[in-house]
Amino acid sequence: MKHLLSAVLAAASVLASAQTATNFNCADCHGETHDLFTELDAGKVIVLTWVMPCAACTGPALTTYNVVQSFQASHPDQVLMYLIDDYGNTNCNSLNTWKSNIGIPNTISFSNAVIDMDDYHGPGMPKIVVLGGGGHEVFFNTNNTVDPTALQNAINAALLAAAVPEETPLVAGLSIHPVPAADHARIGFTLARSTRVEIGLYEPSGKLVQRIHEGLLAPGMHGLDLPTGGMPSGAYLVRITAGMEHFTSHVVIAH
Repeated sequence: MKHLLSAVLAAASVLASAQTATNFNCADCHGETHDLFTELDAGKVIVLTWVMPCAACTGPALTTYNVVQSFQASHPDQVLMYLIDDYGNTNCNSLNTWKSNIGIPNTISFSNAVIDMDDYHGPGMPKIVVLGGGGHEVFFNTNNTVDPTALQNAINAALLAAAVPEETPLVAGLSIHPVPAADHARIGFTLARSTRVEIGLYEPSGKLVQRIHEGLLAPGMHGLDLPTGGMPSGAYLVRITAGMEHFTSHVVIAH
């Protein structure tokens, strides 16, 4: 059980990590200023990709680019790839020439040391981090190589979180216990006013696993049971839709 739990928690780290992003405000290689938190608060999902640039960076950077581009039809201009020189000591002309040569044109280039790999547990060649949501969460963090399926799942999870509104929320105090869950979990939250509420359990890919609740709820505190005994161990998302608002939280199941 101990070894299984460790494996499940490690596999779920891209979703369950409590780490949050570090803000930056700087100009890209075209002179346009970007404030990271403003972008995330606007619902963007940002895929930070640090490169030397070098030959070893080419394959993972190209894989990351292809995954990001796969979201453009369903989420146009919402999932963005920031291509960043590792220590801000390669000029923009060289960085842009490199990205043109490997075929990743639809990226935003930066050569500024203020965007620091050390804010996300140290350097990699390349290093890839996925950020999203009003809570400025880190959904993915990898060095040197990239698993395209894991990256795609992380972006899907970040898109779910990006749907959470930050003004006058209907749902507050969303919590899920215990962590991890074995046979059952308890979902708790406070509803600001009477409204129709839908609650579902989702895979990181966005696939619905189980409908937990659907119907009108009165204002006040609520607690709902989530049976987890028959579910495979792993990381999941609980999504609450209250009126037109959406809220998400992570749950890890370990048997």
